[in-house]
Amino acid sequence: MNNHYKTQEQTEQTQPRRHSLTRRGFFQAGAAASASLLIGSAAAAEAGAAEGKISFDSYDVAVIGAGPGGLAAAVAAARNGARVILIERNGYLGGNLASGLPLLGYLDCHGRPVVGGFATEFIDRLTKIGAALGVRRCPHHYSIAVVKPDFCKIVASDLCEETGVEVLLHCYLTAVETREGKITRAIFSCAGNTIEVRARIFIDGTGDGTLGYLGGAACQKGNEEGELQPPSILYTLGGVDKEKFFSWCKENNEVDDDALKYLHESPNWCLVTLGKLFRKLQPKGEWPIAVWALISINRLNDSEICINGPRMLRTDATDPRDLTRAEREGAHQAVAFTEMLKKYVGGFEQAYISHINDTLGIRETRRIVGRKMLRVEEAIAASVPEDTIALAAYFIDIHSSKDFTSKGERIEQAYGIPYLCLVSATYDNLMMVGRCISVDRIVFGSTRVMATCLAGGEAAGVGAALAIKEQCSPCDVDTAAVRRILVKNGGILSMNQTP
Repeated sequence: MNNHYKTQEQTEQTQPRRHSLTRRGFFQAGAAASASLLIGSAAAAEAGAAEGKISFDSYDVAVIGAGPGGLAAAVAAARNGARVILIERNGYLGGNLASGLPLLGYLDCHGRPVVGGFATEFIDRLTKIGAALGVRRCPHHYSIAVVKPDFCKIVASDLCEETGVEVLLHCYLTAVETREGKITRAIFSCAGNTIEVRARIFIDGTGDGTLGYLGGAACQKGNEEGELQPPSILYTLGGVDKEKFFSWCKENNEVDDDALKYLHESPNWCLVTLGKLFRKLQPKGEWPIAVWALISINRLNDSEICINGPRMLRTDATDPRDLTRAEREGAHQAVAFTEMLKKYVGGFEQAYISHINDTLGIRETRRIVGRKMLRVEEAIAASVPEDTIALAAYFIDIHSSKDFTSKGERIEQAYGIPYLCLVSATYDNLMMVGRCISVDRIVFGSTRVMATCLAGGEAAGVGAALAIKEQCSPCDVDTAAVRRILVKNGGILSMNQTP
């Protein structure tokens, strides 16, 4: 469906004639001009009201939010025959894929693949154009895939164009209409225009569960005390002498020989270090960020690295007051932390901030309650139920909102995410992907990484497309059929599939 803004007719401008007016004639002419102006303004307002409402109807699937989960869901649904529209608030697709963060969650702690399918296809496409180096084992995160963030936007856009996904950017979700246990319409705002989208199935990929929340779906948020993991600001430093940095870390016992070998083997690395320097500087008030280490992510060029360090404590990322404060604090922390690195750490003497990300890295807000909820006990026990649609094996990583500490728990074996964790318990035609799937807060510390979000998103897209074909609700889809399609496309649903 093609929808176009109406444009005003261009009028030919002519040179005005000169007139000689009496005082009375002047006022008469002015009154006539004023009346004409008022009539013209009323007509323009009436035309503007008509132009300001744009409807997108008759879609099978509407995906709200084009981060890892939403992108995968939209492409998978379209590939399986659904008519799909993908709506995103940013001016690009990919969400955190385009943040500069590395993609985590591809391998378990033993180095075995737990994610395939669309998640692997995305990395393969980036690698083919020199925007990634594939997936590599990581001593801290189990696995890592460093990417060129701007190319993630391009690959995401290409995938949507190739599969026929209709895309709307710069659209902010403002309201949701429901009727008889279903979502019927989502309403957005774009530059003063009201955008209405109707679909048979809606998928919430907003990260914050915004679609479900506005529609009144059951949600959870934080722990019993309302505590949420804090967001971080990601920023890039230029002018870094990486070899000098590595040598300094070794000389100051911040890395061992194995870590040094890891850093030299490939530019595909992420390093968590400076813990000793933290313990030295933090009591003196010279460590300016609320995290116990430097998390540095390599950029795939000579002198840049990405810093994932500044955290904004006690932040509710659904509250604009907190978000505004956090954005300001994050930028100031980035400046202070960079000055500290220049002062104390070799290789950073000439470093400078080349870019501070436009948006915060949000770790946690709402989760939508599904027909099933994955509990931490099941994850620790490596439960892989029959309706598993994705595996996950990233360690449980929970950042405190009160101080610089983090809590983690190793995941020894992959666990399964059930299909009904992607289907709302409130609305028959609402699915969710990414950060807002139905898991408890503890296991959320494992499922929130991007490879897992890509895998779950692909499963939701397949499930939605099958629901359209079978003319049923997503909760009634044959999960065995969903699993067959996922495996056919390279998805990993059992560790028996891997070497």
